[in-house]
Amino acid sequence: MRKRPIKYRRGVAMIESLVASLIMAMCVGAIVSTFSFSSNMTSLAADTGVAYNLARQTMETVKQTGFTNTAEASVASPVTTYYNGSMASVASASLARYKVTLSVVSSATVSGSNPVQPAATALRTVTIIVTLKASGVQLCRMDSYLSSSGT
Repeated sequence: MRKRPIKYRRGVAMIESLVASLIMAMCVGAIVSTFSFSSNMTSLAADTGVAYNLARQTMETVKQTGFTNTAEASVASPVTTYYNGSMASVASASLARYKVTLSVVSSATVSGSNPVQPAATALRTVTIIVTLKASGVQLCRMDSYLSSSGT
């Protein structure tokens, strides 16, 4: 076989290099996008787990306090507690990652009581909402009822 002179040999054309670069850029973009998505999903799953634990902890506190001793807190003005990423209560909202609101509403109250006391026949609705403080995204909501056991 005869060799062609150098000026007739084919090499990689500029357009082929551009197409290959474009394909590589699209592949790298897809990998970065997948990594970002999985990182966000992992973070959301971790936040949801912490939120569930904070809601359960708050519910256990309400159960331990009992039917009569749990303070009335309307939905309009719930008891709010702030927690950091380690589930430790913090005094300042600026240091918090999670916001836990607790409302306890009775179906009947003792007339003229101060503070408001539930009637012995009341059904008390307990609502706990855990939100991510920075974005306001609701991570967990827990509803339950308290009733007097002696009536």
